[in-house]
Amino acid sequence: MLEYEIAMEKVLSYLVDDMGWPKELVSGYGRVPVQIGGSTVWADFVCHISRAGRPLPWLVVEVKRAGAPLEEAVPQGESYSLILAAPFFCVTDGDEYWFYATGRRQGQSIRLQTLPPMPSCEYLPTRPEPIVFPSIVDSLADSFILGLEQEEKFRQDTEWHDQALTRLHERVFERIDALSREDLKDALHQYLMMKPPNRNLLFSQIDEEFGKFKRVLEFIGDFTGDPIVNLNVLIDRRESLHLKRGGIFFVTQLLAGAHPDQYVVLEENVSRALRHLGVTDTLVKSDTANGYVYVNEICKKLFHDKLEPRLRDKGFDFGLAAVHNFLWHYYVHYRTVKKWHP
Repeated sequence: MLEYEIAMEKVLSYLVDDMGWPKELVSGYGRVPVQIGGSTVWADFVCHISRAGRPLPWLVVEVKRAGAPLEEAVPQGESYSLILAAPFFCVTDGDEYWFYATGRRQGQSIRLQTLPPMPSCEYLPTRPEPIVFPSIVDSLADSFILGLEQEEKFRQDTEWHDQALTRLHERVFERIDALSREDLKDALHQYLMMKPPNRNLLFSQIDEEFGKFKRVLEFIGDFTGDPIVNLNVLIDRRESLHLKRGGIFFVTQLLAGAHPDQYVVLEENVSRALRHLGVTDTLVKSDTANGYVYVNEICKKLFHDKLEPRLRDKGFDFGLAAVHNFLWHYYVHYRTVKKWHP
């Protein structure tokens, strides 16, 4: 079995059914960022507790493929556990489970003969709050609405991003079977952000491999199952659906056009904004499948909790795309010049 299959078919059920950990407090596979130097890696599973409304790591679980020696995974699991300040960690191949109490530093952890202790029920709520926004986000959301009202260029820019996804959905994803090569190129040219070299190469592929391009669009239009697995099918150069110069920024523009209420277009300054605001502790870049899905979930909650009610109250009919403009313009312009548009 592949590592992903072991994780989803064996390990997750063990954590929930055998250990009794509330499923709501087990992170999705590969969803927890771990900052190591200047890069971010992803813990396989983390069982959390909840304290003062915030999730805290309790048990880090490192999954290995069948046949891989578990002792080789111990330093990695220990390292993640130390960085995340989790008191316990586990390494497993889905059949054997080795549990450890995390030491003070690398190499000092202690293997346990039993399962780690379960916290009392007060730390295991059935409805945890996985993302808590600092108070500054509320004042910035108010300022964002004021910017839309007072800065015409900013409002127009936000409108364009919102409407571009609507038009892309209508012109491409609602009529994939009827698309011609020229229809597709015209829609991508009008509604996607592409640098000329990338655009030229992608358009050449439309001319030469139109059938493959349509299969990519159909895959994105469906996009059922684990989004990280799906994204890797599209951005991994070894996969049959990968398009040359079809990196994650291009793919997620298509994804946001296909599912405008579920996915946003992300750029690195969005991730920088989240860390600068204290929403995340690490700089999670959105140029990987794990990073994109992690940041996208935060953006959806930020939109629904903080922006959407304010937008509706002021008569703005912007969708999820508005959260990109909120975070991007905050980091690039507002935090330094107190204006949302230069």
